Amino acid sequence: MAAPAAAAAAAAAAVRGSPVAHEMAAEEPSGTSEAPSEALRASLCPPGPLAAPRAAAGSSYLAACRACGVSPASCLLRRPPGTAIPLRHRGLGPRGAKALALSLVADTSIIKLDLGDNWLLGEGAAAIAEMLKENCYISDINLSDNKLGTEGAKALSAMLLENNTIVSLQLSGNEFDDHAAKYLADAITANSKVEILDLSYNRFGDKAGEVLGMAIAENIGLKELKISWNHFHSEGAAALARGLGANIFLKVLDVSYNGFDNSGAAALGEALKTNNVLEELNISNNRISVEGALRFAVGLKENKTLKALNMIRNPMQNEGCCGVLKALQANPGTGVEILDLPDIPVSKEFAELCDAVKILFPNLLLRHGGNAKLQRKNQLKVELQTQMKVVGNSQNTVA
Repeated sequence: MAAPAAAAAAAAAAVRGSPVAHEMAAEEPSGTSEAPSEALRASLCPPGPLAAPRAAAGSSYLAACRACGVSPASCLLRRPPGTAIPLRHRGLGPRGAKALALSLVADTSIIKLDLGDNWLLGEGAAAIAEMLKENCYISDINLSDNKLGTEGAKALSAMLLENNTIVSLQLSGNEFDDHAAKYLADAITANSKVEILDLSYNRFGDKAGEVLGMAIAENIGLKELKISWNHFHSEGAAALARGLGANIFLKVLDVSYNGFDNSGAAALGEALKTNNVLEELNISNNRISVEGALRFAVGLKENKTLKALNMIRNPMQNEGCCGVLKALQANPGTGVEILDLPDIPVSKEFAELCDAVKILFPNLLLRHGGNAKLQRKNQLKVELQTQMKVVGNSQNTVA
């Protein structure tokens, strides 16, 4: 009985500052001084074993919706038993998020929560964050595309300093900027439990790159980081690369669709010289030209652990692509298994290098624009021959 009551008290704190909470306090019988009342706490967290029956859980959500003055999400009421709550594109809003948070504080059955694209704003993020300080069962949460902003980043950062359960956290598309990055960097530095973090499609700039780079260098838990579609340029990109060089846990890094330019590519090359953990790297569409590709290749020549490298949509030209292939050729201990290069005109030198590298590494999957063009050309040729054969057979039949 004591545990549910304590959880309910924490849940009440998540909404205590809202107008709904004050209205509830005003409606309580005389002689009570706290909001919400003990009766409401009991209805939100029914007594009994921690793994409450489904009927009790549904009652908890309905009571939370009444407390917050929102209509319940019908999909939650008819949700089949399971360990996941998929609530993407439901328009919950901040008050809907508070109601859901209240009902999940003491829940022990849900381990995956998807609240993508629900316009939660910072207020809704704060409610979810308060819930996650108490709930020690949810390990996978998606809060993407919710306009959380700096307020949301601050609330989630405070939560991550206490939560030891979340393993996967998706925060893409939340309008996080350089100011929000400071809060997130604190969480990345201190939290060692989150293994998968998605911060793509935000508004991070070079200042964010500096603080996040230092956080990545200190982090001892992250295994996969997606930070594509941001605004990292030369200085911010170099700072991120330095963080990668010092990190000894990260296995997957996606920094595609930024503006790393040649200086960022060079910094990544330096990081690859010392990093012996990273296995997948996506640096596509980063304005890396011939110079940047050649400087990046210097690190590739020494790295032994990288398995998949994506460099498409960079103006590396034939010379830059050849430089990358020569780096692999000079590194008999390379671990690269998949290499994606930009769409370039295939020169004789490039074709010969491809053949030589394939001989050295027969299991290497090498993809470039020339391959695709050649395949399309051969396919069209086969289709044309087939059509001609069909036409010839039809004419013979008629004759």
